[in-house]
Amino acid sequence: MIYLFFSIIFTSCDDEENILVQEAVKLLDQEDVLFLDVRTSQEFKYEGSIKNALLIPVNDLEKKITMLEAYKSKNIIVYCRSGRRSKMATKLLKEKNFNVTNLEGGFIAWRKYFSSKQ
Repeated sequence: MIYLFFSIIFTSCDDEENILVQEAVKLLDQEDVLFLDVRTSQEFKYEGSIKNALLIPVNDLEKKITMLEAYKSKNIIVYCRSGRRSKMATKLLKEKNFNVTNLEGGFIAWRKYFSSKQ
């Protein structure tokens, strides 16, 4: 069922799967979904983050990939500030056979979505 849900909401762009913020929000509390933040620790600390996100900066991702092995059965939604770094991370994780999707527009789009709801 969750597979069907994911296949419906993802869009394809240059062989990279993306998910829109309004769809990712619905997955926040799903047990089989992990939000992976690939920004710097400074960005994570000072700009905020998505609830329960795991931080592994993109520059550290390849050497810390073993940290993610425990999440291999989960659907991983990767984000950064705008989407550029998370696309690189998504590509790397796909090559390592993770179930991974890029958050379209990154944390900027995430915050914009919530600011428009107020």
